[in-house]
Amino acid sequence: MTRRSVKVVRTVLLTLSAAALLACGSSGSDQAATGGSPAGGNKGTGGTTPTGGSTASTDGKLCSTPQALISDFSQAQFGSATTLAGGEYVYPTTGTYGLTSDFSGGNWHISGTVGDYSGFGLYLDGCSHIDASAFKGISFKVSGTVEQGGGITLEISTLNDTITATWLNSHGGNVPATDPGRCLPPTTDVNQWAQSTCAEPQQVIPVTTTPTVQTILWSDFSGGKPEATVKASDITSIHWFFPNPDGIGSGTPTPYKVDITIDDLSFIAQ
Repeated sequence: MTRRSVKVVRTVLLTLSAAALLACGSSGSDQAATGGSPAGGNKGTGGTTPTGGSTASTDGKLCSTPQALISDFSQAQFGSATTLAGGEYVYPTTGTYGLTSDFSGGNWHISGTVGDYSGFGLYLDGCSHIDASAFKGISFKVSGTVEQGGGITLEISTLNDTITATWLNSHGGNVPATDPGRCLPPTTDVNQWAQSTCAEPQQVIPVTTTPTVQTILWSDFSGGKPEATVKASDITSIHWFFPNPDGIGSGTPTPYKVDITIDDLSFIAQ
């Protein structure tokens, strides 16, 4: 999977975060789903001599202690004033390849035609990173059809694997970056697409017509840089991606249909 879809999902999340802040009067909700592309960072101070790897930055606000059941998707929002809280998003939602999102069945139903960078995930209310170290992984029930590839990719962003806002803002990011992150590519890399120092851990999830509970341990994730798997104490986002259609970005992609249902997203107790 390409790691370029972040430019879409980060724009979505900046809008959602701003709306959440206005609604609850809190601060620090710029939680970034990094959309398969190394990005993110929240007002990170980075370092004075970026040479690659991980360094200290502003981490944003720690969320309330997370509950085991994140969401049963009975509505578009989850949590409460005293627990981990937020909502769900899909992208894109407009244009030729806009996806639809529906909770009327007591679950999360996503459908449409994929012809561009496309996915879905969670945003956080009033905070920017989660300490899920009391849990050993994450699970959810999924069913449906994904005509290309037959699966989706789950990506968990963490502070150490997410690029600092300072670096992004000095390397031509598409939007002003404010999200938390500590990873610092070399200054010589042109932009986030050219760098190979920072990447989020991922796991491919099969999707079949039979509802199936998928259980993924933190150690099952791979591909993160500089940390290959998920550091559960430093989670900044939880999000999924559909396979990129053939010819994406060419103006003449080969679109395909998706129709999936997600339910009972939970952290797994130790």
